[in-house]
Amino acid sequence: MRASDLIRQEIAGVFAKTALVPVEAHARCGPFGLDLGFASQDLAGMFLPAYIQSTPGTIDLDLRFISADHYDLSALVPVAAEKPRLLIEDGIYSVWQPAVIPVLYAVDLAARRGIAWLPKGEAPPWIRSRPAISLIHAMMHDTPWCAVHGAAVGHDAGFTLLAGEGHSGKTTAALACTKAGWRYAGDDFVAVNSATGRIEPLFCSARLRPALVETFQSFIGETTAVSDFNGEPRHELSLAGLGDRIGGGKLRATFIPRRRGAATPEFTPAKQSDAFRALLPTTAYELPGWPNEIAAKVAKIAGLAPVFFTDTGTAPMEIPTAFAHQLDQL
Repeated sequence: MRASDLIRQEIAGVFAKTALVPVEAHARCGPFGLDLGFASQDLAGMFLPAYIQSTPGTIDLDLRFISADHYDLSALVPVAAEKPRLLIEDGIYSVWQPAVIPVLYAVDLAARRGIAWLPKGEAPPWIRSRPAISLIHAMMHDTPWCAVHGAAVGHDAGFTLLAGEGHSGKTTAALACTKAGWRYAGDDFVAVNSATGRIEPLFCSARLRPALVETFQSFIGETTAVSDFNGEPRHELSLAGLGDRIGGGKLRATFIPRRRGAATPEFTPAKQSDAFRALLPTTAYELPGWPNEIAAKVAKIAGLAPVFFTDTGTAPMEIPTAFAHQLDQL
């Protein structure tokens, strides 16, 4: 039996066994509507806070979250289980991510059914904050949409895409603008239409460093989980309480945050190639499959709007005013 046939068979088996699940929800994720099913309350508590829940509508993907307690998918684990594996074949997309806590993702693109299998019943914090993003990536393959590594927030003058490596200040800038009343589209990965420049949120999550807790206390609340994976503590936030302020809009500018010692935010014109280099590496690394197509989409996105290097300064709450002024001048 071909690997794709085996995966398709196993996906069908999961849905047959989990026709009724303890927790069901509907969500929007970028341009797609999701029907979510969780095989336990624990799995729902782990992943559902990151999703933008919505009323039932068009369902583009029916997605089940299961663990080894609910279904045995060990037949899909590679013989060399310590190594990652990607399979793209005959309408099947599947990713095995071993890491310290392994996860298996698979989607039957024709049936629009996907699974997230957690052999140990848990997942690393960065996966909890963007659950099953690789399956959304697979669904975007034949569309102009692309999930890109970046943050995005919107003002009356349009949306800015914040591009750069981890620890560059994307989350700080995004949360500062959101606290000031801007629309929020994400702090880690967002969906961008490479043809139109439309930005849509994928998740309502954010991962906040402890040093910024005092500045953004209003986003934290009393029950926010704190992760400490590989010595990098984070407050794992769900911003679902923002309601209609979680949303998208048209890309107006790409800002590339970087800290160069400025006391207040400063902007320096940059090139489209700078935006390309800021967006592509983590996007391509985190989303397996179709690297040439990803690069082509990211190149288009990088050319859709003016680009600026942005030293965000030392006072986070000065960022929204500076960003708004820069956008209004374009």
